[in-house]
Amino acid sequence: MTLKKGTWFIPVVCLSLLAMGGAARAADNPSIEPRAERILKAAIANLHEAKSYRFRGEMINDILLPGGSRMELVSTVQGAVRRPDRAWTRVEGEGRKTSEWYDGKTFTHLDLASNAYASWAAPATIDELLDKIKEKLGFVPPMAPLLRGTVNQEAMKTIQSGVYVGEAVVGGVPCSHLAFKAENVDWQIYVEKVVPVIKRFVIVYKKLPGDPKFGITFTQWDFNTTLPDFVFAFDPPPGATKVEFEIVQQ
Repeated sequence: MTLKKGTWFIPVVCLSLLAMGGAARAADNPSIEPRAERILKAAIANLHEAKSYRFRGEMINDILLPGGSRMELVSTVQGAVRRPDRAWTRVEGEGRKTSEWYDGKTFTHLDLASNAYASWAAPATIDELLDKIKEKLGFVPPMAPLLRGTVNQEAMKTIQSGVYVGEAVVGGVPCSHLAFKAENVDWQIYVEKVVPVIKRFVIVYKKLPGDPKFGITFTQWDFNTTLPDFVFAFDPPPGATKVEFEIVQQ
């Protein structure tokens, strides 16, 4: 038995939308409004400066049905990060109930519906882990860049254009609404106005059939939490079966 790529992914805060392709460097691209760039960089820097944090959110994934109909699947996500070498996430929703642990040595995925798990001897830091997942496991986590310990300069190169859309309210919180384009995706991000915390983002995958959309609204951030080692330690549930990751080349 193997865990197939389509049954799991790492929902750990933020955007492969920033790494999905394109050639223009944000800082050198006159089609990116300075106000939009400034707010985006402040939001990313605010998160990356945090040594540890917890988060909760609500996710929406588009799926394309036979005949061209579209359906949205709703999930909740929660997680914890302690840099440079600890991460944990859990997703519960329609068609998915999974959890992942990374303890600096091992990356483990648990499918709670089947009570099956797979483990992989992982690199020593979160940044290295994210670099190796594509090579070893065959995909890029949709929210990988927000896990990284430094602002991802390579990701900024992918932005082709960006604008400040205006003021918005998300979950009762005043936000700045930004919109960006890259070669393979269009994406939007909502950043709290008082403190530059990411409140919501939405990605549209332009080169996939049906232009599917992925979105997450963050309902809670906790940057003052204490995260002991046991938060990131995997303990197999009773009766759990150990299986192998299916390596998928793209």
